[in-house]
Amino acid sequence: MVDRTVEHVTSAPPVSQEYISFEDYLRLYDGQHAEWLIGRVLVHMSNNEIHQELVMFLTVLLRLYLDFKKLGRLMVAPFSMYISDEQPAREPDLMVILNEHRERITPTYLNGPADVVIEIVSPESTERDYGAKFTEYEAAGVQEYWLFDPQRRQADVYVLGEDKLYHRNPLDNEGHIFSTLLPGFAFPPAMLWQEEYPQGTTLLQMVSQMTGVNISV
Repeated sequence: MVDRTVEHVTSAPPVSQEYISFEDYLRLYDGQHAEWLIGRVLVHMSNNEIHQELVMFLTVLLRLYLDFKKLGRLMVAPFSMYISDEQPAREPDLMVILNEHRERITPTYLNGPADVVIEIVSPESTERDYGAKFTEYEAAGVQEYWLFDPQRRQADVYVLGEDKLYHRNPLDNEGHIFSTLLPGFAFPPAMLWQEEYPQGTTLLQMVSQMTGVNISV
């Protein structure tokens, strides 16, 4: 049985004080979970277990979905999303880049906004994920921002409207969160907080239902 208790963390991650260019950041922080803050670098420490478990589950789920639907690519941190020299280059936990924007993917960073950004909220990242990153992703033109908060057991999908602002996507008729960009990708939010995530045959059946592809087990 998995312990889903989230441990509170009060210490803030370290931020470099000397100016560094985005190019030097890519070279010096290659492979590290860090974010470029318009000249300074925010280094992220190791996250808690539930964060890691949830990222791994969503990685498998989205990778299987995208493998069958052939809609785009999944990128997992550490991989920077660069918008401009006037905006921070964040490293979302996961990003989906649709096929029509695949040219934005370079060998070392994403040159432009992802179509879907997913952040798993940790106790130390609450203010960033709900505050700074929310407004930054909105301004950058990220079409969907998925915000999953294990501590509060809250799962939200925000969709960029015609007014260029995020609006919380309501649950569908079955009580599932869903994507407006990934057809059929939907699941009950309570699944994210249960003691064990779907795996094996159950996971494949779930992906089969999402994609409409008959997956033999």
